[in-house]
Amino acid sequence: MSFCDEVRKETDLYWEGSFNHPFVKGIVDGTLPVEKFKYYMMQDAYYLKHYTKILSIAASKAQTNEDIMYFLKSAKFINEAELELHRTVFKELDVTDEEVENFDPAPAAYNYVSHMYNAAHNGDVGEAFAAMFPCPWLYQEIGEKYQDAKPGIKLYEEWIALYSDPEFKKSIEHQKTMMNRFAEKQPEKTLIFKRHFEKSCYYEWKFWEMPWTLENWQKEVEQYEFV
Repeated sequence: MSFCDEVRKETDLYWEGSFNHPFVKGIVDGTLPVEKFKYYMMQDAYYLKHYTKILSIAASKAQTNEDIMYFLKSAKFINEAELELHRTVFKELDVTDEEVENFDPAPAAYNYVSHMYNAAHNGDVGEAFAAMFPCPWLYQEIGEKYQDAKPGIKLYEEWIALYSDPEFKKSIEHQKTMMNRFAEKQPEKTLIFKRHFEKSCYYEWKFWEMPWTLENWQKEVEQYEFV
């Protein structure tokens, strides 16, 4: 069994939690309140901005020209294409300049990004990629699972179409090959790779919970009773 097959099986609880999360299901059936989607998109823009930087860190640690070019091209693609999509969607969601200026990442988004920075700065290219890979892989599986959905809302239909694109699946297959290669070359780091991967799977689930509950720093404290 390849590393990717093994780690996918071991983290299936988080994947099923994402597939069946009410936020995801709300996109699929068109019942998700638009304000929750707006909240998610703003947090996702923050995440992608930093994901681009982490890809660049991975490129700086890569050992082959092929890997260096892959990470740099991926960073360029996300910066130019996906963030442009967010800017377009922001207009449709009536995100104001003031909201962008005063934006503060929610705990889940901040912690997820911090986790990836930690893996990238303190580990090698394999560790960085193990922390980064669950995001695109999960979104590809969500897109494929719900590709026939008809939510009836333009923004939600475009979101599903983006991640169910066959070209996106080809990219994920290439990334699986990369991750398996990193794991095969450093079998002594298998446990470290798995831990980074699992934490990111957890944070992916939290990324749905975050907009569903409109999570913020104050709410995190309010759930506890302090004496």
